[in-house]
Amino acid sequence: MALALVLLAGAGLMIRSLSALWNIDPGFNPHNVLTFDTTLPRGLAGNPQAQRVLLPRIHHSLMGIQGIQFASLQGGAMPMQGESDLPFWIEGQPKPATVQEMPNCLFYLTEPDYLKAMGTPLLRGRFITDQDNERGAPVVVIDEAFARKYFAGQDPIGKRLNFALLDTQPEIVGIARHVKHAGLDADATFAIQAQVYLPIMQLPDRLMPLLANGIGVVARIRGPQSEIEPAIRHAMAHINSDQVVYDVQTMDDVIAEYLGDRRFSMTLLGIFAVLALALASVGIYGVVSYIVGERTHEIGIRMALGAKRTDVLRTILGRGAVMTLAGVGIGLAGALLSTWVLASKHMLYGVDARDPLTLVGVSVILMAMALLACCAPAWRAMRTDPIVALRYE
Repeated sequence: MALALVLLAGAGLMIRSLSALWNIDPGFNPHNVLTFDTTLPRGLAGNPQAQRVLLPRIHHSLMGIQGIQFASLQGGAMPMQGESDLPFWIEGQPKPATVQEMPNCLFYLTEPDYLKAMGTPLLRGRFITDQDNERGAPVVVIDEAFARKYFAGQDPIGKRLNFALLDTQPEIVGIARHVKHAGLDADATFAIQAQVYLPIMQLPDRLMPLLANGIGVVARIRGPQSEIEPAIRHAMAHINSDQVVYDVQTMDDVIAEYLGDRRFSMTLLGIFAVLALALASVGIYGVVSYIVGERTHEIGIRMALGAKRTDVLRTILGRGAVMTLAGVGIGLAGALLSTWVLASKHMLYGVDARDPLTLVGVSVILMAMALLACCAPAWRAMRTDPIVALRYE
């Protein structure tokens, strides 16, 4: 019974943790978002202009697929999948002596529909447009964490950033919602909080070859993935037979994979908890049945002397309750120790290791199952015929 309570407490806390994690707002809407990577045709690595001609063709081809609402080519960082950072300094402030002394931000290379495809809200200003190409003035969209840290008490719209590696000074034109890039529960402790969105078409010529090995795509879809994915592969092959689509997955799958360790631990604890609960119930039933059998003669004498059936029922259930309470008491002590281990391994989120609701809840479940197991032998004892019991042995 004590072991069952320990396992039930662990499983209960893991269930509550997963529930809390699933209810976290990641800063985007992961439902119906499909992501994949595609290679670019061989020979374009040394031809930035040819790449800039091809990228819009890929976008328009994707938007022609039935079931795709919004699509955006994507490079750099990707939430919960990979990170890319850039050193920077704010215009008007002294330039740090070295790149290592500059602050860093995560950067997303995107197209105009990226926020719509990801479901990330735009809080202020505007996002990237089709006019923000290689011929337009450089622009950048920052997130609320960037604005809060580097422009506290100021309006960042209209100010400029300096990106040393890009050799550009884009103007801030908008502020987007902060995305929990490092994970639902790990983002707050991630070293880099600031995020920026840069137009993929404004990537300098000397860095365009980096896209030749592959480029990401995010698409908000309407309909089953099994129907849209073949259409995407066909569209990419129609542009150029060298283009290969790979790493196809939904953002829901990405989040589920991120939570995989916790879900596995919860499932394992849950299975063992159910088995332990079943074994504890069978054990209580066996012990109480044995006690009833051993006390059949005594029960007959009590009933012959005037004991009521309810008195017999109360006596038998009382014995079961004593064992149950002893098991719960020992189990609670063990549960406090085991759940502390879960908390120290950062397996819990949004719930305390000593959460009273969980501990009381699993204790009630265990006591209810144990008393239920006592009911059959108690009912049998209550219906004992005194004459038969007096002839016992």
